Amino acid sequence: MSRFAPRAFGQPALGAIALAAVALGASAPALAQSRWQASDDDALLMKFTVGKHEFLNEVRGYQTDRGVCLDLGDVIQSFDLPVRLDKKSRRATGWLFSEDQTFVIDRDSNTVQNKNTGAAPIQDEILDTPEGWCVRLEALSRWFGVGMTADLYNSAIRIDNAAKLPFIEAIERRSRAARLRKPSQTFDLAAFPRADAEYRLWRTPSVDVNLQARASSVSGTTTRSVRYEMTAAGELGKASYTARLASDDRLQPQSLRVTAYRNQPEGGLLGPLSATRVAAGDVELLPGQLTGRSVVGRGAFIGNRPLGASARFATTTLRGALPAGWDAELYRNGQLIAFQQEDGSGRYLFDEIDLQFGRNEFEIVLYGPQGQVRRVREDVPVGREMVQPGKTFYWGGIVQQDRDLIELRKRFVLPDSGHWRWGVGVERGLDERTSVALGYQSFVLSGKRRQYLEANLQRTFGAMQVQLAGAHELGAGFFVEATALGKVGPVNLAANAAWVTGAFQSDFGSDTLNYRAGLRADTSLKMGKFVLPIQAGVSRIERRDGSKVNEWFLGTSARVLGTSLRAELRRESGSAGNDPGTRLRLLASRRLFGLPLRAGADFVLDGPDKGLERARLSTGKRLDDKSDLNFEAEFETATGTTDFTLGYTRDFRRFALRADASYATNGGIGANVSLAFSLGPDPARGGVRMTSQRLARNGQASVTVFRDDDGDGRLSPGEEPIEGVMVEAGLRFRDAVTGENGKAVVDGLAPFQPVLVGVDLSSLDDPFLVPASKGVVVVPRPGVATEVLLPISPSGEVEGTLLTPNGTPQAGAELELVDRKGAVVASTLSEYDGFFLFDRVPYGQYRLRLTPAVARKLEVRETIPVSITLDRLTDIARLGV
Repeated sequence: MSRFAPRAFGQPALGAIALAAVALGASAPALAQSRWQASDDDALLMKFTVGKHEFLNEVRGYQTDRGVCLDLGDVIQSFDLPVRLDKKSRRATGWLFSEDQTFVIDRDSNTVQNKNTGAAPIQDEILDTPEGWCVRLEALSRWFGVGMTADLYNSAIRIDNAAKLPFIEAIERRSRAARLRKPSQTFDLAAFPRADAEYRLWRTPSVDVNLQARASSVSGTTTRSVRYEMTAAGELGKASYTARLASDDRLQPQSLRVTAYRNQPEGGLLGPLSATRVAAGDVELLPGQLTGRSVVGRGAFIGNRPLGASARFATTTLRGALPAGWDAELYRNGQLIAFQQEDGSGRYLFDEIDLQFGRNEFEIVLYGPQGQVRRVREDVPVGREMVQPGKTFYWGGIVQQDRDLIELRKRFVLPDSGHWRWGVGVERGLDERTSVALGYQSFVLSGKRRQYLEANLQRTFGAMQVQLAGAHELGAGFFVEATALGKVGPVNLAANAAWVTGAFQSDFGSDTLNYRAGLRADTSLKMGKFVLPIQAGVSRIERRDGSKVNEWFLGTSARVLGTSLRAELRRESGSAGNDPGTRLRLLASRRLFGLPLRAGADFVLDGPDKGLERARLSTGKRLDDKSDLNFEAEFETATGTTDFTLGYTRDFRRFALRADASYATNGGIGANVSLAFSLGPDPARGGVRMTSQRLARNGQASVTVFRDDDGDGRLSPGEEPIEGVMVEAGLRFRDAVTGENGKAVVDGLAPFQPVLVGVDLSSLDDPFLVPASKGVVVVPRPGVATEVLLPISPSGEVEGTLLTPNGTPQAGAELELVDRKGAVVASTLSEYDGFFLFDRVPYGQYRLRLTPAVARKLEVRETIPVSITLDRLTDIARLGV
């Protein structure tokens, strides 16, 4: 069921449910509450900022009943503090910002001691979460002596830069040193070593299985259903494949979808075509700007566009697998904007989602019937260099719309479905701000095959991007549209206007339309420490029969007294007499008495149907780290029925089980049992493994961590595996801990999204052991485990003084330490007296050089003629350069 989808509610619960839906935020914070527990709903991903500077590392945290808490391990890494966090002894020891500021946390004695606070009790300032120790932001500010403020709208922790702390001074030094060099990329996955899994003639597939059985009775009529869904992913003939088999309610096979494909994010497929994707079977056809929409069906596709890139300007379509019984919520830049319930198609589809100028970080949160939570993230930037100058993207495809490759039985299809649809498109970047595109499509609409040509021009003007698009239906008419996305100060703006002439008809416009126009704005109002996001928009449509439709909407999100609120007010009026009136939607969530509460309500504010239209309330209780209890209640005025559901979920590690019972005020009762598990090769121990993780829809990394004593990066005879090391891939995975053989498996990796796999430094028992590199880049494939070696090496230091040719100290120069393979393993800036230091450098052979920009500025050679060796005999190299 959808998290806020309409179902049946009853009149007896009308007052209670409506009140819960709209008044959670009014709950007094003084109410007694149970101890807070971490949940995925409260998870945050933040970055520290100082003034205009943003820290590189992301910091995980949670929104608690008393504000924000941050993972202490992530904070230590972001600030680069010499603090050792030992979870086994439940202590953190080191110093903050200077050696005289010793810092000790002792969880057993429940105390924290440092120069800023002296010895003080911890009380409830440290919360235990699956990731580690989550410390309340107010406590971190007090312990560190640094002002920190949470900006949830921008996913940032803002640091008061009034205090001259070492990391702030380092940022300022780098800013002053910028005159010597051109700013470089802050983070580039291409700079890291990469582990590729070669395609094979055969790889044993991973299989996800979902079984459901349900019985219900209403008014003396009993219905029973049992259904299954299986998804397999593997390799055959050096190509990837996915297959989905689903049954009807009587266990009879109903649909089978099979896709064979090769995806290669960097291109290079099919020789001179340099494609990024080649697929056959059940595939998706890209949309045009003004002609055909995105559709799926049996056919073929080829293209060299970046994987996951939006095909339309100002909007995007997000589509993916949605197993039976799952729901999907869509967030843009942290704000909930849409939700969807599984409809039997096996897919979620968020169509024509509006984009903003700049960043558009989408997160699709999938909720499973066994309490699973899966997150799919996609970034859709809008701005400069959407298409690189001189770069040409193309695509071409043909599908039989809404038809599966292998049809097991006849099924109902919508009008115009079942016909063949094909199209091609090409786009080229003219310069950093301009691109042009041409396209052709052919499909059946309103029972008639139609042919289309279209073209568009995109141009960026400062913080504004404009598109002029036109389409022609051969033998009919024209469709012209102008769209602009931009930012004026703190306000995101979007405007569009479109006209139709002749008998033009397409998926995005028809001959009944004369013109349409709209304006949308999105900003954030700052009222002291309180930030209130606001969205507003107006639109107008005029048809050729003279009828007009005007619409406006106003939306906002806020967190008040520990409650997250979302409100949307919408009004549509028309001259044709079918006025739907003014509607209000409210969403709310908070934790109360230790329980997460979610509520939603839709209201009609005027007209004959004025009043509450539908409402929903849900809550749940985590009984332990493997089981949950959930309760839902739903109401709909049209039916006057209340539906209550109580469910229990348990993750048995090898499989997940859910059982729920429902009761409706119209006398209906029901029961449901669902079982989910996955089968696949076990890359760590061999054989086959059974797990509650979904192996077929996600990628895996099989990681081996070992002590690399000779520094060659290979697992040589005599080198030992390291047990108990936590492996992270983008974000930390609590179950990915190496065993006695030094192996760990990281599941749940987003397919074809490059990710850096490394180790969690805090899990290394020896502080003098460091990874030979920050990580290895993996491009995961569904159902396939990529082998990764992570060498851990003893470390040393390289220090010295940088002098100019005339013997004076050279300050503010960027130096790089380069290994035998030519890779940069570390960089630093020389201090005011020319001193530089590289610490925690893995054993090996290195050379020292200036960055090219600094060498040109100083008119000296890049490479400094000195050889550096760190080993057991020489763990500190002192240089006078």
